[in-house]
Amino acid sequence: MHITGVRGIILEEVILYLLEMVGYRIVKAGEEETENGHSGLEVQGRGEKHQIDALAAFDHTPPFMYPVRLMVEAKCYAPNNTVGIDVVRNSVGVLKDISENYFTYNSATDDGHEIKAQRYNYCSAVFSTSGYTSGAISYAIAHQIFLIQYENVWHMRHIIPALLAFNEDGLVSMNQVKLSKKIRQELRRYFGVLPAGGVLPDDGDVCPFTESGYEYLKENIIKPLFEIKGSYFGMLQGRWPIHLLSSQPLPPELFVDSDVVSCKVYGRIGGTWSFVPLDHREGDALWFRLSFDLPKEVAKLVDAANGNLETVAGIKTRHFSYISLSGIIGGVRRQVRLELNRDWISQYLAPAER
Repeated sequence: MHITGVRGIILEEVILYLLEMVGYRIVKAGEEETENGHSGLEVQGRGEKHQIDALAAFDHTPPFMYPVRLMVEAKCYAPNNTVGIDVVRNSVGVLKDISENYFTYNSATDDGHEIKAQRYNYCSAVFSTSGYTSGAISYAIAHQIFLIQYENVWHMRHIIPALLAFNEDGLVSMNQVKLSKKIRQELRRYFGVLPAGGVLPDDGDVCPFTESGYEYLKENIIKPLFEIKGSYFGMLQGRWPIHLLSSQPLPPELFVDSDVVSCKVYGRIGGTWSFVPLDHREGDALWFRLSFDLPKEVAKLVDAANGNLETVAGIKTRHFSYISLSGIIGGVRRQVRLELNRDWISQYLAPAER
């Protein structure tokens, strides 16, 4: 297995850990009408079985929808090596075939005719450390494939370089298919058995990592991952799917009387972006910082503004006026809304008007 594929597998397990924080549940191979195939988890499509890198279920589906299943694919490429349209095209084909695998139910009427219907509402997301080509983005939008990027997320600033630096010296020699399965198994055991960190129990099984490789993962990837205490997904402006991360969980007291919180949004040093509450300062009990990466199209608009405050403020008004956020807040699954306060926009414009 090429080391790029190994890095992608590790990234997928990192993402699954963060998805579980949001409220998703990992579907293991062989569960819920999936199969444990030669290369891992497989799902039957209309025309063929498909190997799925990772599958997550959301057990709290909104009314009038089939249970949601998210197909997860992660690409850990070097900086400037963006994910191309071929990856998205493959996701579209798999999603279409699996979504059209209708199950047969016997009718309760006297004639006993059969009814074909869906059993799950499948969706697909591709996660990348290096962004996407314009063609991949356009194709994904047209076919409702969600693209999440982490290249400029503040809370991933240590994890991504560590992933890219991980090499073959950290792996033991074994069959490629077995190596893939063992990496997933080992990381899931680690996350599941010891969510606060530590060492794995010795069950006599073969570890896919060398001693130095395991120590490297623990110190440079798993340790900073465990420092992320808040993980949420949202739709920016009802259009752009983004993953928001924080050092602390969102304070539940902030949402006692309302599901809406006014926020500021701004780019920090190094091009990273974040939401913070308008009415609270860092250090306050109700303060938070949610970091996220900026979709490429919006990033181009911000870059084209070239620092002009009025232009940038206009971009923020159009693209950052709200985000619908889903996650667990105070132990309760919540759907809240973060809004950009217009009064803050006026204050932001004031220096340019002098």
